[in-house]
Amino acid sequence: MSPLKRSFLFIFLIVMLQKNILATEKPTEVILLQPNHFEHIEFKKTKANHHLFINQQLQINVNDSASFLMQAFDQVKLVKRVSFEWRSDTLPKIKNAQHEKQKPGDDAVFKLGLLLKTDESISNPWIPKWMNRVNTLLNFPSEEMIYLVANAKHTIGERWENPYNKRVTMISIESIDNKKDWHLARYEFDVPVNVVAIWLMADGDNTHSHFTVHIQNIKIE
Repeated sequence: MSPLKRSFLFIFLIVMLQKNILATEKPTEVILLQPNHFEHIEFKKTKANHHLFINQQLQINVNDSASFLMQAFDQVKLVKRVSFEWRSDTLPKIKNAQHEKQKPGDDAVFKLGLLLKTDESISNPWIPKWMNRVNTLLNFPSEEMIYLVANAKHTIGERWENPYNKRVTMISIESIDNKKDWHLARYEFDVPVNVVAIWLMADGDNTHSHFTVHIQNIKIE
């Protein structure tokens, strides 16, 4: 083979390799913040939050209250990275990490929940009504969940067990100042996780907190 043909072949292989790499990369998905994309799930005997969607922003008014918005996916999403922007007029009254991992301190200015795919659902006729509602919305079985907690008292990257459910893992994620009082929160998993739904939640019922938080630019990839 002549040197010229060898050069052309080398360039061709490089171009094809780059195309294959680009084809296998997962595109970033922006979660559309629209009311018809989410279901509002409320807890019995707990005052619910008030949610307002404005120009691809979500405003959550917390008044000694707790509830969440859920979006079930039509297909399982392999998620490696998650990010979102948030800002709040004040913060829930959580004292420290020890308080945060107990029921009296289990609140957050915002936490993004990832419901993970499992092989099967555990049948339990005694589960609360709100959990039954979640199960009817899911398109795939899920018995495990991860909460990515913004502005947590725990060290960034630290994990702890949810005080209400041992199948729920809480993770403190990084938040950095972004622009005009907005904070950019982000997290990258060591190993991608299979996600079947997301929850958007702020709560102040345990700490009797009152605040208004805004969320925008939720991205998963």
